[in-house]
Amino acid sequence: MGISLTLPSAFIGVAVVAASVAALLGAIVPTCLYFFIEPRGRRQWAVEGDNPAHRRAPAIVRLTAWLSFAVGQLALPWLLLPAACAVLLYLQAKLGIVQPIGLSVTVGMGVAALVQAFMALRLWPLGVKLLMRDARICSSLTQRSRMTALVSAALIGGGWLLGWAMATIPHFVHPWLRAALVWTALRPMLAYAIVCLAHAMLLRGCCKAMGTASGGKRGSVTE
Repeated sequence: MGISLTLPSAFIGVAVVAASVAALLGAIVPTCLYFFIEPRGRRQWAVEGDNPAHRRAPAIVRLTAWLSFAVGQLALPWLLLPAACAVLLYLQAKLGIVQPIGLSVTVGMGVAALVQAFMALRLWPLGVKLLMRDARICSSLTQRSRMTALVSAALIGGGWLLGWAMATIPHFVHPWLRAALVWTALRPMLAYAIVCLAHAMLLRGCCKAMGTASGGKRGSVTE
């Protein structure tokens, strides 16, 4: 009894520590990029009569830019998910357990991961443009946030439904394939979709913040 209680607790502790270390390491690149670009964009947020020492973008713009960098760095590593799905397709054929549903689910997850990788790749320049107050993106922020929210919500709903089907419907997919898909593709994709949905909501706030900031008259910029 003591062993059965200790092992899960130890596993949870190791998982929490590993997740914390991964989060800290993952924050290094976006934080460094943010502190490199943010001071250079403060001139663009100048208004008449402001104090250069306190001049900076609105908080929601800075948070959205940092999150853009944080998610954008996943673009290349996220390609490992379609690669994992391709390996699972090969294993299904190699082991002789090919089923139409299993193949469709695996291919669908691979395609969804590719879409997410493409979405992440576009966030790098978006973060820079937000901090630099690029007026050209103001008109497209609303449409972009709406599209991101729709795609993310669809992935969340479809992923939840797929997870429910694999867990409750007997023989929906092979047991080992279910375990492999849940841990290598489904859960990471759901986590990514939730973060992207939050990012889309922040983008809508950026539209209002940038519109409000642009209402003031820009003054002469002095260092």
